[in-house]
Amino acid sequence: MKKYMGCLLILLTLGLCGCKDDKPKNTLTFAVSAEYPPFEYYQDGKLTGFDIELAQLIAKELGKKAVFEDMQFSTLLAALQSNTVDAAISTLTMTEDRLANFAFSDPYYTGTLATVFPKEKPVTDQAQLSKMKVCCLLGATMEIWLKTHIPSAEIISMDNSNQVIEALKASHVDVAFMDGIQAMIFSQKNPSLSYAIIAKSDDGYGIAFQKSSPLKDEVNQALKKLKENGKLEKLQKKWLEGTEWRN
Repeated sequence: MKKYMGCLLILLTLGLCGCKDDKPKNTLTFAVSAEYPPFEYYQDGKLTGFDIELAQLIAKELGKKAVFEDMQFSTLLAALQSNTVDAAISTLTMTEDRLANFAFSDPYYTGTLATVFPKEKPVTDQAQLSKMKVCCLLGATMEIWLKTHIPSAEIISMDNSNQVIEALKASHVDVAFMDGIQAMIFSQKNPSLSYAIIAKSDDGYGIAFQKSSPLKDEVNQALKKLKENGKLEKLQKKWLEGTEWRN
């Protein structure tokens, strides 16, 4: 009897453990920070953007449905590390520090970097930033680039891009620094502002995974197929045309 009860207890324990750890097999959960048009943002209450549609295409290639968890940009990788999501896609630059701790897909886009400024006070050259108060997104490509290339700039970091623009409009900072596509959109939405592309990002954007995740290879295969069938190029034309870097 004791032997029977012991076996039953082991089976129940294994069953409970399996229930706790199992994730739905038909979904792929992405961490995103939906404050970054045109990559990920809300329009009429619906999550949309280049990264969102790309994630949906990738999930479809893998026979799954993309599910999104919206959070602050600075918490994306922490969510991945804690295993609450399968992947993170939110204009994540593949820096050396990130590559040391996370796995990344092949790059799907290499962005441009741009200044956003009041029209009457143009900032169109990298050298101008050296003595300015520059506002950017906390932990993003722009902050990393500034620390590397313009260390003399006074960097003010914000949790999301809307806060960056509001700080500029309130004259709390001299200039905003962001992805070229985003700079174009915020300038269009704010007639008093203009923008200038001043550099190309040092690193491309990739999808992040836990180091041991088998998803990296699967997603890379999906990305390869999307490049070959023209769907990735079509997506880029839809969302990202107009801010290419020109030497």
